[in-house]
Amino acid sequence: MRMTKMVSVLLTMVLTLTLLSACSSTGENSTATPTSVAKDTPVGDAKKKVTIGVAINSTENEYWVQEAEGAKVFAATLPAGTADVQILTNEGNDEKQLNGIKSLIASAGKNTILYVDPSNASNTAAIAELCEESGVYWTSVWHIAPGLNPNKYKYYVAHQSVDGVKQGYDIAIDMFKKFKTPGKGKILAIQGLLGNDSAVERYAGLKKALAENPGVELLDMQVADWSPQKALTITETWLSKYKDIDGIWSANDGMALAAVQALKAKDLNGKVQVVGVDGVSAALKAVEDGDMAATVANNGWLQGGYGAAYAYDAYIGKIDPSKMPAEKRAFYTEGFFINKESLPEYKKKFVDNKPVYDFNNLDVPIVRPMVLK
Repeated sequence: MRMTKMVSVLLTMVLTLTLLSACSSTGENSTATPTSVAKDTPVGDAKKKVTIGVAINSTENEYWVQEAEGAKVFAATLPAGTADVQILTNEGNDEKQLNGIKSLIASAGKNTILYVDPSNASNTAAIAELCEESGVYWTSVWHIAPGLNPNKYKYYVAHQSVDGVKQGYDIAIDMFKKFKTPGKGKILAIQGLLGNDSAVERYAGLKKALAENPGVELLDMQVADWSPQKALTITETWLSKYKDIDGIWSANDGMALAAVQALKAKDLNGKVQVVGVDGVSAALKAVEDGDMAATVANNGWLQGGYGAAYAYDAYIGKIDPSKMPAEKRAFYTEGFFINKESLPEYKKKFVDNKPVYDFNNLDVPIVRPMVLK
């Protein structure tokens, strides 16, 4: 009896010390930032260092930087020293993006996970095959090849996007309302990269708005490939050609801000309505100053953070993509429409106070499911 009791006491002491040690370790290793909520203890083997590859177009656009920062916010919630974030840029080149991903996988092997903002929709098919062959979990955002569906793959965990048609439509309608004669005027359109589905969808939104507003005439559309410099040159040429315009629709903020620059040189800023998409800080300032009428923030922090979280949870075995319902593997996230009226609310939520995310709850980013064939 005495021996049994002694063993019992010793076991109790060992268990107590083990629990105290675990609690202390959790506290020391927790690197959650003020903009995130730390994850639960992984159910899989999280001791090996995982490399989180973030494949984006470039770091010249604030939205793409937000995506990378979102992945870093997620990585900061993991035990210290167990995650490394590597940024892969491609400048819109499919081959460069694919080769960059191949090199990363060759270096880190199956201890790689990926968040991919594809250079073009067509590139997602090649990336899907590469990750399937390599056993690397990944997620995508915005662009997906026709006929491609995460549900048909083991390692393609999820795809997310913002409704580009709605974005292009909403900024166009807001611009039309701000004309001297609402619903009547002449506009010009700056398009993004042809073949890029974000550009295609946003322009489709503009065409939908034009169809509903026959009093608005589209004088010209030019492709600037997401380049502010090209957009500046295009707008300068337009201003020497067209003397009576009411608005400039742009597929993103970088090009819209270039148009504002050209308008300022002619003292036309604020007189010609300009709209864009992405919600970058310079665009927020332009909306506040009256140089831009509207933009839509995509919330790259949310997309990058949860895109990485989905891939990581599959990597450690916390989720099994093959058992996830289709609506959780392809979905739309929430954008935020910003004009002068809604700007104060946006600044309160995303500028003055950075958003807080609970990466334990993968349902947070889902606004509505996406139907993929």
